[in-house]
Amino acid sequence: MLGDCGVSESREMNIREINEGIPRRVRLDVDAAMPILIFCLLCLGVGAIWSTAFGLYALRQERHRKALSLEGRRATGQITEIYGGRSTDVHYTFRFNGTVYYGNARFHEGRYLDIHPREEVSIDFLPTDPSINHPTNWQWWSWWDVVPQLFVPLVLGLGVAGLVVLYRERRLARIGWVTEGKVIACAPKSGGRFRVDYEFLNEDHELFDGDTEYSLDEYETGSKIRVIYLRKNPKRNDVYPMSVFHDAE
Repeated sequence: MLGDCGVSESREMNIREINEGIPRRVRLDVDAAMPILIFCLLCLGVGAIWSTAFGLYALRQERHRKALSLEGRRATGQITEIYGGRSTDVHYTFRFNGTVYYGNARFHEGRYLDIHPREEVSIDFLPTDPSINHPTNWQWWSWWDVVPQLFVPLVLGLGVAGLVVLYRERRLARIGWVTEGKVIACAPKSGGRFRVDYEFLNEDHELFDGDTEYSLDEYETGSKIRVIYLRKNPKRNDVYPMSVFHDAE
């Protein structure tokens, strides 16, 4: 029946009608998914920048090492500063054609004798570009230099995991079977949301349970609630309608 404005009131679909629409057309609720999207972008961005920067650094170091081995000349330098740590950062100077040049390199513990400021050290350098230099026979890297890079796959993995969560949620929203469940607990959360624990029977009358921490509605224990689940894996379930994906109008 039309109202005064000529617009009919929308009717809520029943469970049978909802399930007849499988596979459903769904849309992402950007506001609800924003925390996950930001997390994924940050992890993937930081991981990509970090890995690219390390790759460029390693490539530059390898080019310098090869250039010094083929075209390098040798000079006597002097250590000026030492910064301690598991891999000591050593700064030094050396002269070439009357000009003083500066350099620094890692001195890894357990590989060489102790070193001290003002101590002389042999330096290999490129005559065409003395800024490319390195102490003779000092190793260019150690496993301690690689350890920070082990966090790159971890950060990238977290970003990918976030995208997988969104994909799984979308799949559940598209092909999940909707049924009626029962609330077994409800507790308030921050941000005006509620954690809702529920149970439901699948098509084989097996009892399953689930929960959501993003409900905007508060329920009394024992009240009815709509649940969506994967028919082949009922442990994958959520409250219907879902918070991140909604049926497309």
